[in-house]
Amino acid sequence: MNPDETRAMELASKSLEHFRANQREDAVRLLREALSLAPRNPIVLSTFHALQEDANTPPVSKLIHKFTIDRDTAIGQDALRLLRDPNVSLRTDTAVECIQLLSSRVNDVPSPLAGKLVGEMLRVSRGAREHVANRLSDNYEDVLILFEKLGEDAIDGAVTVLLDSMAWNEFVERNTKCLRECFRWFLSRLKVGEGACIARSVARLLASRAEEIHSYVNQAGLEQLLGLLDMNSPSDLRSHATLATAKFVETSGDIGQSMIEKFMASRLSAESDDDLRLAFSVAAAIFPLVPQFAAQLFLTEGFVEGLVPSLQARPIEVETSALEMLSAACVDKACRTAIATHCGDYLEALVKSVDSGKSTAAVVLAKVKYTLGEGQKVGQKDVDKLATVFKSMMLKEDAAIRDSSVEGLAYTSLKGSVKEMLIRDQTFVKSLVETLKTSMGKPTVMFGALTVIANLTAYPPILSEEQRKVAELKNYAETKPGAKVGPDSEDKEERVTPRCKVLIDAGIVPALVACSKKITPNAIGIISNILLSLSKHQKYRGLIASQGGVKLSLQFYSSASGNTAQDRSIRQTSAHALGRILVSVNPSHVFSSQLAISSAVRPLFSLLEDTEDQKDLLPMFEGLLALTNLASTEDGIRDQIIRIGWTKIEELLLHDNVMIQRATVELVCNLMASPTGVAKFADGSKAASNRLHILLALADAEDFATRRAAGGAVAMLTEWDKACEAVVGRERGIKIVLDMVAEDNEEIRHRGVVVLRNLVCGSGKYGVKVKTEGGIDVLREALKETRQPEILGVGVEALKALMEV
Repeated sequence: MNPDETRAMELASKSLEHFRANQREDAVRLLREALSLAPRNPIVLSTFHALQEDANTPPVSKLIHKFTIDRDTAIGQDALRLLRDPNVSLRTDTAVECIQLLSSRVNDVPSPLAGKLVGEMLRVSRGAREHVANRLSDNYEDVLILFEKLGEDAIDGAVTVLLDSMAWNEFVERNTKCLRECFRWFLSRLKVGEGACIARSVARLLASRAEEIHSYVNQAGLEQLLGLLDMNSPSDLRSHATLATAKFVETSGDIGQSMIEKFMASRLSAESDDDLRLAFSVAAAIFPLVPQFAAQLFLTEGFVEGLVPSLQARPIEVETSALEMLSAACVDKACRTAIATHCGDYLEALVKSVDSGKSTAAVVLAKVKYTLGEGQKVGQKDVDKLATVFKSMMLKEDAAIRDSSVEGLAYTSLKGSVKEMLIRDQTFVKSLVETLKTSMGKPTVMFGALTVIANLTAYPPILSEEQRKVAELKNYAETKPGAKVGPDSEDKEERVTPRCKVLIDAGIVPALVACSKKITPNAIGIISNILLSLSKHQKYRGLIASQGGVKLSLQFYSSASGNTAQDRSIRQTSAHALGRILVSVNPSHVFSSQLAISSAVRPLFSLLEDTEDQKDLLPMFEGLLALTNLASTEDGIRDQIIRIGWTKIEELLLHDNVMIQRATVELVCNLMASPTGVAKFADGSKAASNRLHILLALADAEDFATRRAAGGAVAMLTEWDKACEAVVGRERGIKIVLDMVAEDNEEIRHRGVVVLRNLVCGSGKYGVKVKTEGGIDVLREALKETRQPEILGVGVEALKALMEV
C-alpha cells in the first residue's frame, strides 16, 4: 500500500468522525482530499457513499431518525418546527417511513411529542393520509391503539384521515365502513374516561358525518356521551361533548329525543346526589340545543313544583347544577313562568344570602323578571337592587362569578337608571372591558358582555311620526295612570353620547377587535351595532378608525355573504358604521397596502340601495358623504365609484330630499377630477348632454350648498374643451354661469368666475357669446364687490380676454 493510499484512508476515517459529530464542512473537506489521493480505495468510497446518502436524505427524516434513537425532545421539537413551516415539502415515501419508524418505537419515544410529529405529517402529506387510510382499513383497532400511545395529536390525525375523502381514493364504501367502525371504537372509549381527545374525536366525526353514523349511537353509548356533560367534567371535555350531543340530536330526531328522555327519567328516579347532578347538568346543556323538547321535559307535571324541596340537604354541587338548569330553561317563556311561580321565593332568598349560588340565582331572577316584551310590572328599585348585586359580582377576583354576573347584567342593563349607575363606576367599566377581552372560547360570557355594552351605547331609534304615535300609545297602555309616558330620560341622546365616550376611553374598540377573531353571526350583529353607536359623533371617529374600526366593519360586511335577514342586517349595520367613520377621517391615514381603499367602495354603495323602509335616510346620506371623501383620493378610486354606481348616482341627483341631493352633487363634484367623470358630461352623447343640463339646473338650485357643489363640478368640468362646448350649447347655459358670477356669496362667485374664465380663455374661444349675454358688465360688477385675491386674479384674466374679443 503506497503512502498516498494510507494517507487517504486516514483522512476518510477522520472525515467519518467529523460527520458523526455533525461537523459536516470539515467532513467534506477531508473527504475531498482523500478522494484526490485514492479515489478507488474501498474505505474512501464507503465514506463518500455515507456522506452522499446523508445529503440526499430530507432534513425531517434525519431529525426524526435521530429523535427515535436518542429520545432527545429538543431534536423532536426541531423536526416539529420544520413540519410546521408553511414552505415545507414532504415526500410521501419520507412521511410514510417516518410514521412507520415512530410506530415501531412507540414504547421508547416521548409520546406527546411523537404524536405531534405524526399529526403534522398527516396534515402536510396526502400520501401519508392515504397510507394511514389503508392501515385503518386493514386493522383499525390496532392503528388507533398505537396512535393513542403516540399521543392525542396522532389520534386527531387519524380522525383527519377518516374525514378526508381524497385519502381513500374515492372508495366511498370502504371509507364509510371504516368511519363507522372507528366511531364505535371512540364511543366505547368514552366510558374509560380517556380525556378530551376521545370526546373531541366523537364530536368531530358527528359534526362532519352525522347522517352516516348517528344510528350507531345506542342507549349505552349516548349515556356515556351525556355523562361527559356533568358539571364536574373539565370544560374542554364538556364543550366537545356538547357539540357531539348537538349533532346527534339534530340528526336523530324523535328517536334521539326519546333516548335522552329515557336517560333523564332514569337519573331523576334514582335520586342520588350524583344522578341528580348529572341530570340537571344534561338539562342545562340540551336546552339551547332543543329548547322545545327540553321545555317539554322541564314542564313535566310535578318536576318544577318539587324541584326546590328536592334540593333540601343536597350538596352544593347539586344545587349549582340545578341553578344552571333553571338559567338555561329561561330560554322558554312557559318555563320562565313556571320558575317565577314555584322557585321565585327560593331564588330571592339565595340572592340575599352569601351562598355560592347567589350569582346564578341572581341571573335567573333577572331573566325571569326583566325579559323584554312580557309586560312584567317590576319596580325600579327592584331592578336597581339586582343590578347592584351583579355590579359587585363583576368586581370580584373569582372569574367564574364575574362571568355569571355578565349574563344577569345583560337583562338589567336595559333600564336607563342601571346604565347610568354602571357607567359612572370606572372600576366596573374596566372590568367589563377586560371580561370581553378574555371571553374567547366562552360564547355565553362574550354574548353577555357584548349585550351589556350594546345596551350602554344604544341610541334611541329614529321613528317616523306614525311610529312615534304608536310607541306613545303602547307606553301609555302599559303604564299606570298618572305615570310619565315615554322613554327613560337616561336613554336620550345627550346621555348616551357621554357613555360612549367613557367606553371608548376605556379601550372598548381594541377589545371588540380582540374578541372578533372567531365569533357567531349573533355576536357579529351586536358588535356592528356597537360600532355604529360609538361612531355616531364625529369627534370619536378618528380614534375608532386608528384602533381597527374600519377593518372590523369591512370584515363583518364580507362575512355576511348570505341572503338571510340576519346577513342583510349585518351588512347594512356594518356598512353604515363604516360610512360614518369614513365621513370624518383622512382615507390615507386609514388604508394601506394591506387594507385597500377600494375594499370600502361596494359596502358604501350598499347604503344607497332601496330598502324596505326608506323613512330613515341617514345611512344613505352618510354613505354618500363617505364616498365623496374616498373620491378625493385618486383617479383609480374615482373610476371604481363611477364604474360600480354611476346609475345610482344619476338617480340620486334627482332625489326629492334636499340633503340626499346635496350630498350626491358633492360626490359628483369630486368625481370631476377624473377624466372618466368628465366624459360622463362631455363625451358628445345625448346622455351626456342631459346630465349636463341637470348639473347646470342644480347650479341654479335654491339650496345654497347644492348650488355651491354643482358650481364646483361645472368649474372642474369646464377645464375640458368638450365640456365648455356643451355648457355653451345648452339653453340658458351661459346665463346660469353669469348668475353664479353675480352671486353675493364669495364661494359661488369664485366658482362662477372660474367657469367664465374657462369659457373665454380656452381653445374654444366662446368670448363672443359670453360678451353678447352681457358678460363684461356682470364680471366687472363682481370684481368691484369681491375682496378675494383668487377671484380677482381669475376674473381679471377673464375680463382681459373678453375685452380683446
